[in-house]
Amino acid sequence: MLSFTVAVYIAVAFLGIYLFTKLFSKNPSKFIIGIIHGSLGLFGIACLIFYVSFSGADSPAISILLFVAALFVGGGMLAAKMTKKKFPLWIALIHIAFAATGIYYLIIFWLK
Repeated sequence: MLSFTVAVYIAVAFLGIYLFTKLFSKNPSKFIIGIIHGSLGLFGIACLIFYVSFSGADSPAISILLFVAALFVGGGMLAAKMTKKKFPLWIALIHIAFAATGIYYLIIFWLK
């Protein structure tokens, strides 16, 4: 289950890299790719919570908290895009920092 969740987050990361390059090159990205990116990220959080619920051992709690923080920041970016308002690009960098740190801690936990 944990290996599957790591694979999901790697896919989310690749979609995020694509969105990052589109955002910083000022090219418009397809809205559906952002929706898939967020939906897969939320699915990954659900998988982690499911894993924690049924495992009696340690849990990747720090990863879950970082992914939830990234979810909130990403949700804010989604809300800004849906209302056709611009958001500062540093907000995307904060989202990336939360998500990348969460993936780092998840992989460290997975490799233990």
